[in-house]
Amino acid sequence: MQYDVIVYGPIFCDLIFTDLPGLPRLGTEIFAGDLTVTVGGSAIVAAGLHRLGAKVGLAADLGTDAFSLIVRQTLDELGLDRSLIREHEHPLPQATVGLSFPQDRAFVTRFARPRTPPDLVRLLRDHPTRHLHVCSFLAALDNPRAAYIAHDAGATVSMDPGWDEAALRDPRLAGMIREVDFFLPSEMELRHLTGEGDLSLAATTVTSTMREDAALVVKQGADGATAFVHGRRDAVHTGVLPVTPVDTTGAGDSFDAGFLYAFVNGLSLDECMRYGAVCGGLSTTGPGGIGALPTLSEVELWLPKLPSSAAAAPTHQD
Repeated sequence: MQYDVIVYGPIFCDLIFTDLPGLPRLGTEIFAGDLTVTVGGSAIVAAGLHRLGAKVGLAADLGTDAFSLIVRQTLDELGLDRSLIREHEHPLPQATVGLSFPQDRAFVTRFARPRTPPDLVRLLRDHPTRHLHVCSFLAALDNPRAAYIAHDAGATVSMDPGWDEAALRDPRLAGMIREVDFFLPSEMELRHLTGEGDLSLAATTVTSTMREDAALVVKQGADGATAFVHGRRDAVHTGVLPVTPVDTTGAGDSFDAGFLYAFVNGLSLDECMRYGAVCGGLSTTGPGGIGALPTLSEVELWLPKLPSSAAAAPTHQD
């Protein structure tokens, strides 16, 4: 079987606390009104694509620990294909504690790096895909030639860095970004990566090194998202859905799922942005990263309610 998308990256067991009075201070304790235990990381992108109807493979690692058990059960409940997941005969606890508020969130994460990274050459040879999505710099650093390998296998490539201060400063990342077809950071991640305070300058710093026609897609939370394309002066912006957020956990991953679904189905960059915005927006209306993932019919119902995409301000490229 050929996959539409293989999502490569760590899966976390997410413990998301909501209805909070504020952030805790050292030496104090606060109480949450609710708690959701679910899956996070690459599983959110895979679940979002699966919900839309794409054929999705999930390349990740699980162990013998309790968190891995919860992840397996949840993936099975979602109907996700687990055939590409490497099962280890030792604990591999990967978990995130999220403190979620309607407009933003904060996380504490434990990443357990496998002893050896997956063999992407063999993976993509044995399991062909139209697109490879690298979910987090943590995965990218384990396989820094992922984009080369995917392109050699005939697939397009995207990468979402995720937030990791040390990884965002790693000098190897510039070479990885140069090779992808889509780079999908948040605005905060982009600013941290480039050291630029101005969005347009930060975008130019990245797109000037990217492949011809490759796109930098910057997720801006309540301000929508903006795409900057190498070699083009004007950027494309999309707004946000008129919904009341409950939990913003995983909204960026849900945006990725909508964007990539539209891309592998041959839609324009403008439409990819709109699909991403609708999926990201609807995902915030329920708890956890997978609590409100939309179906394709739901996305199509909400697309007309999204503010029209428009050309954003010109970049600083000549």
